[in-house]
Amino acid sequence: MRLGDPNVIRRLIRLPQATTTSLLRGQCASILMQRCPACFGGVSFGRPLSEGGDIHVATDGNFHHRHRRSAGDCPRFYTPSYFLPKSQVDSVGSRILTQRKRPPKIRASLVPDEAIDQCEHSYEAADGKKQKAAMDSFDDTGIMALICRHDIPLFFANIDSPGEQQKYAVSLIEHLFSLLPQEATVVTLYDVGCVLSRSLSQYDILPHSVTSRLRFATTAMHAYGHEWACQLEYNPRMCTGLGLTDGEGTERLWSRFVKLIGIQRSSSVSGRQYLDDSSFT
Repeated sequence: MRLGDPNVIRRLIRLPQATTTSLLRGQCASILMQRCPACFGGVSFGRPLSEGGDIHVATDGNFHHRHRRSAGDCPRFYTPSYFLPKSQVDSVGSRILTQRKRPPKIRASLVPDEAIDQCEHSYEAADGKKQKAAMDSFDDTGIMALICRHDIPLFFANIDSPGEQQKYAVSLIEHLFSLLPQEATVVTLYDVGCVLSRSLSQYDILPHSVTSRLRFATTAMHAYGHEWACQLEYNPRMCTGLGLTDGEGTERLWSRFVKLIGIQRSSSVSGRQYLDDSSFT
């Protein structure tokens, strides 16, 4: 028995044997490869979520990018390339409402519901009914962003409700999966990822073919406001395979586009989306 033999060392400290994951060939949609070749230009997918998955994305809402109702609209002159259609987002919202009328599924959870309930009560983002903008004055109250690991915007959803409802994040995630290979796995970082993860496990909001390839984590900065039991499962600094991914790229994105807030308040509806789209390009 040689002292430096790695098999001996592994037995002494009881490390598991290294395993090789078989990756499958695939290709992302061209629109994703154009927006971030580093994230979506690969051709091998299927890395287990327990090892960090294939793709890391983050999502978050911003209620400063509002639009005044009195500003009105103008003749439509532009088709947004980043914003999801309102009908697509509303369809997801209707599906969520329908599913929530049914009894939640019995599931095994690593985090007690009491801990996630406490997280839900601690964060405004988890309260979809909390009014964050005066609906009498604003017809569009904000935007929801989905970005890649390198802080590059992928897609946006226009927020037209008082609070940050789950339909915006779910519609963005669902749209992303429609453009990925069937084997691709995704880790999504969100301020209240624990709450959204529980909702998707309790109700059939997304098909199993998506949820089986989807894992949630909280963003690094917000994680420390969550319950300790929640952090053990969702804090990205405690999740194997996430490395230095922090999920706070949305905050950096909002900082870059803070100059648009005042302009968007009084522009037309179509002009607001054009400003956003042309700035993200």
